[in-house]
Amino acid sequence: MIRKLIICAFPGVAAVLLVTACGGGGDDGRASTAGTRPTALSVARSPGSKPQGSVVVTNYATGLTSPRGLAFGPDGDLYVAEAGTGGTMAPLGTADCPTNINIYSPYTAGYTGRVLRLRPDGSKQTVADRLPSMTDAYGGNYGPTDLAFVNTTLYLLIEMGGCSHGLPGSDAAIIRINADGSTTQVANLSAWLAANPPHFIKDTNPATTDLEPGGVFHSMISYQNELYVVETNRGMLVKVNPATGAIGLAHDMSSDKAEHNPIVMTQHRGRFYVGTFGEDGGPSELAVFKADFADYTLPFKSRNPIVGLAWHRESLYAVEIFPRDEAWTTDNANLVSFNPATGERKELAVKFASLPNGLVVGPDGALYTSNVTLSATPGDGSVLRIVP
Repeated sequence: MIRKLIICAFPGVAAVLLVTACGGGGDDGRASTAGTRPTALSVARSPGSKPQGSVVVTNYATGLTSPRGLAFGPDGDLYVAEAGTGGTMAPLGTADCPTNINIYSPYTAGYTGRVLRLRPDGSKQTVADRLPSMTDAYGGNYGPTDLAFVNTTLYLLIEMGGCSHGLPGSDAAIIRINADGSTTQVANLSAWLAANPPHFIKDTNPATTDLEPGGVFHSMISYQNELYVVETNRGMLVKVNPATGAIGLAHDMSSDKAEHNPIVMTQHRGRFYVGTFGEDGGPSELAVFKADFADYTLPFKSRNPIVGLAWHRESLYAVEIFPRDEAWTTDNANLVSFNPATGERKELAVKFASLPNGLVVGPDGALYTSNVTLSATPGDGSVLRIVP
């Protein structure tokens, strides 16, 4: 379950911001906490090119709207999921389709999500569009969130959905992108989660919880013809067979009766590395699982919320969305590396991006991440190319 937020209204907010201290009120005695979702959206920008010591960061593509996960295809082109801008559809407000399900309600929705192909010459091509997209009460957009190739077939992860988000018939799911741009649902993740609840849920009261009934399936990787999905809200790691649609639990991180908020995964030499957002202002975790996912170790000295992980030349790189004590500040992301032998964290580039998401290695040996992934301005997002 994503951490609870204290929500304050500030007119004229000029950045994506989570209020961590609300002056002049609040007599309920609750402490402010940083969560995995912001509560006020406006414009956030990051410079197009800036060297960071030996690291060089440049814009690879601009003009994107809520860009999220990335994947290089077998053709060498970069594919990016755009979460879209929601729409005007709304929940029915009935007993089986309630409007208010958590502190982010009500939602509006539409079919404005897309998948784009970004070519090295700067051109863009729409691979699939009219995909489910939703907007919460604070302006955050959700929908297409990550991509993965299994051989030459492209699979797309839809983060949330369902009737309570204004999308009856469009749940959180994995869908296949067909050659003609049409889509085919492979696995209904929301339905699976309803039948396989997590071990621990802290709060189920719609007035105070951040719990998403259908889950928050944020990121996905492919490995040995299987898809591995990270569910952030409940702390579950899920394995999906794309050929059959079979869904299975790899690991429930809530089994220790705690919230971990896993958000991103990568793999290397048969081990899986899972980065978390941290809980209630605490440090993030960088968990290492063996192939059986029976348990995990924490050998790395992680600190800030991790939203991107990639192994490159035997080094583990991570994107930190912001310092944990400066939650939801813009232009404040770090690129770091972790020493596999000692677990030490090393800062490679500070303040190099604004609310980024994901991290992939390109065929040119550079790293790529989405930038300005949360903004009230369509077309404000970009993809950054990083030469470490």
